[in-house]
Amino acid sequence: MDARWSGVDPRLYFVTDTDLCACAGRTVAQTVAAAVAGGAGIVQVRDKNLDDEAFAQLTRQVLDAVQAVTRGTGRRVPVVVNDRVAVARQLLDEGRNVHIHVGQGDVPVAEVRRILGPRPLLGLSAASAAECAAARASGYVDLIGLSPAFDTATKPDAGAGLGLDGVRALAAQAGLPCVAIGGIDVARAALLRGSGVVGVCVVSAICSAADPQAAASALYAAFAGRAPA
Repeated sequence: MDARWSGVDPRLYFVTDTDLCACAGRTVAQTVAAAVAGGAGIVQVRDKNLDDEAFAQLTRQVLDAVQAVTRGTGRRVPVVVNDRVAVARQLLDEGRNVHIHVGQGDVPVAEVRRILGPRPLLGLSAASAAECAAARASGYVDLIGLSPAFDTATKPDAGAGLGLDGVRALAAQAGLPCVAIGGIDVARAALLRGSGVVGVCVVSAICSAADPQAAASALYAAFAGRAPA
């Protein structure tokens, strides 16, 4: 990992879901604040239903929430925009510090890097050895999201889960830092400890939790083998 990762703890990566947060009686920003307080070290803003203007405003709210929680702590918690390359460019132009994650069917990573420049971290979803190899060969990808790690209801079109052995095999051959996402709860976070991934990504396990801060702390402890600092 290069200097852009300095101060970042990737062991718990939180991906937002606006509807799940609303069903739990909280805003996305409130949920993010609680998750970061509980140990989440990366936050991805994901919402497929909002238009770009509303998504940009949601991301600003998340950025403000993260800043409020981390101010004075020395922690760096990157805020990652899911798919919306144009929104990421807009926010960077505003002076906001955002990063990007794209899927295999989204804007190609070379184009993402051309549009956003060298500073943002660039994540890419991958589900096979070939996709991991292509990510590594591109020279543009900083983090691979191995997806889906397990069967998940949050993203029904994601396909069958890789399983623990599949995650371990891909992480070993990826040649880039990897996180696992999909169907991860506390028990599965503990299983993934030592699998070769640098962190676990969670959606519903935090968004739908009665206490998202406690949920984040439990997930972090399960994967890291200790409570968050």
